[in-house]
Amino acid sequence: MLIVELRKIFIRNLKYYRKQKGFRQIDLALEINKGYNYINSIENEKYFPSPETIEQIASVLEIEPMQLFNREEPQKSKLNENFEKRLNNIENQLKKEIVSKIETIFKSS
Repeated sequence: MLIVELRKIFIRNLKYYRKQKGFRQIDLALEINKGYNYINSIENEKYFPSPETIEQIASVLEIEPMQLFNREEPQKSKLNENFEKRLNNIENQLKKEIVSKIETIFKSS
């Protein structure tokens, strides 16, 4: 049971970090000098990579190999967190400006 669970965790994390880097399956496969459907075979539980390949994958994804086996859901990257914060700040600022404009219109009428 533990092996099956670790494989599922690995696959979930692989998909997450691959997408975070903007790689399609074929892109990542080519980066690690594997066949075009190699990552697809891993993500569809047909194949499991060797420790050396796991290290290559992690290197390309710019993460530590153990992050691929982390049971907790992968955290959003700092870049995404910063983007979301900035977007929320802009949204709040726009709301304030809109409310202010509406108040000005009602006061003048």
